[in-house]
Amino acid sequence: MYSSFKVYAKQVKANVVALGNYLTSKGYKLVTGGTENHLVLWDLLLLVLTGNKVEKLCDLCNITVNKNAIFGNSSALASRGIHIGTPAMRSWGLVEKNFEQIAEFLHRAVVLCLKIQKEHVKRLKGFNKGLVSNKDIEELKADVEKFASSFDMPGFKMSEMKYKD
Repeated sequence: MYSSFKVYAKQVKANVVALGNYLTSKGYKLVTGGTENHLVLWDLLLLVLTGNKVEKLCDLCNITVNKNAIFGNSSALASRGIHIGTPAMRSWGLVEKNFEQIAEFLHRAVVLCLKIQKEHVKRLKGFNKGLVSNKDIEELKADVEKFASSFDMPGFKMSEMKYKD
């Protein structure tokens, strides 16, 4: 059992490094410049974008991230960080190349947030209006769902599931 966990933990670390490297290759900043564990803390401060907005848009696209306060926040209510954990996704069997795809989805989400923020008022109320019936969000959501459906949920194999009509 210990050796299987060791293999799992090693892959979790490789996955988070791939995620962080992809984000930094796109010009984004990680709070500590990288990661030494199973998570990434993404710094959105220089983008003048809040974690609240990114979290909200990602939720609409079936991507789970958490807003997180970071050093330099003027208020805990306007967090400027995003916390991304990787162990659960590893449990689905994902490896480094998959995490590069996830990072691309996250990049697309931030680009959409910036676009919506520019087209609407920067306040959350105005931003929320830009989320409604947004074709780009629907496209990202469809891409995420297509990607996610290619992996079996831990403990369930879709090929073995029986459906009742």
